[in-house]
Amino acid sequence: MATTNGLPVLKIAFEKAAAEVANRSKKGNVAIFVRDAASQGVHQLTSTAMIPSGLGSDNKAHVMTAFEGSDRGVPSLVYLVVIATGTEDTTALEAGLKSIEAFSIDYLAGPPDVTDDEMEVLAEWVKAQRAIYRPVKLVKPWKTAGSDDMGIIELDETGMMNAAGGVTAAEYCARMAGILAGIPMGMSATYAALPELTAVTARTTEEQTAAIQAGKLILIHDGLQAKIARAVNSLTTIPENGKEDWSRIKIVEGMDLISYYLRTTIENEYLGRYPNTYDNKQILVTAISDYFRYLERAGVLSAGESYAEVDYERQLLWLTDQGVDTSGMTRKEILEYQTGSWVFIRCGGRLVDAMEDFEVLFNNL
Repeated sequence: MATTNGLPVLKIAFEKAAAEVANRSKKGNVAIFVRDAASQGVHQLTSTAMIPSGLGSDNKAHVMTAFEGSDRGVPSLVYLVVIATGTEDTTALEAGLKSIEAFSIDYLAGPPDVTDDEMEVLAEWVKAQRAIYRPVKLVKPWKTAGSDDMGIIELDETGMMNAAGGVTAAEYCARMAGILAGIPMGMSATYAALPELTAVTARTTEEQTAAIQAGKLILIHDGLQAKIARAVNSLTTIPENGKEDWSRIKIVEGMDLISYYLRTTIENEYLGRYPNTYDNKQILVTAISDYFRYLERAGVLSAGESYAEVDYERQLLWLTDQGVDTSGMTRKEILEYQTGSWVFIRCGGRLVDAMEDFEVLFNNL
């Protein structure tokens, strides 16, 4: 008979993780790079008052843009990485990236004068971090070819202007990273206002559509203010078993947060701590299910569509690979069979998107 005691530590940990995801509003973390002869190293900033006084005035102004966010929210933490001046090679940038590997970062932007070689290093670093389920996403200028990657956001703007003059895409990436990190889970960055910009790249409606479909993050100006046209990443080739909405920044943000908290919570509170019995597997399944219910109530996941269960197909395959004769076994016997150190769980749900596309019919009565 299964125990009814459960694993309270695991359940509490999942509830905490769910709360952190659901209450993500204005809590994203940003990492930005600048080059300066002074104050080199990593600085954790929670306000502009903490910007190192030794930085040059241009760098101080640049760092401040990462804090601005939008009217939908602001980031809670900026990791400022000050690296040595000089762009002859990528050594300083690589050392800076190494120094922030231990931190939880949502969005990353390179130096305002980032080189092509550095952009390649940044992209490869982000891909490597995402491969081990770290949720960092890179905001970089678009170059001659798109990255075609859901973890890389490419700003394609050559006509941005503010009151002081022209603004390059590389200079604006820190500002954009701060905006994206500050967007609450229930919102997207689409049409987020950029009030400081007086002009953006001129495009026809057809050109705007083509740019978005090519995985470019672009801006529009409606005559009153500049705005983000559509919050998309650079993914254009949908992988097998993938979905088209993986090209949406909001959806990937939700995927990243949930997978990150699932992994870290299981690793920190479950892995190696309990016998690998069927009862304990079901306790884990129940904890994950409760976690998903919490996210459904918070509007992160679509209500009634989430699930978690011991993976029957994967467990059956494992038993077959071990030489176990399963021909006469029932489904229940297969699910309850000892699987060594392996735990096979399948889970999922539908992330809730933001309202972005409208069709309103007015009847003139």
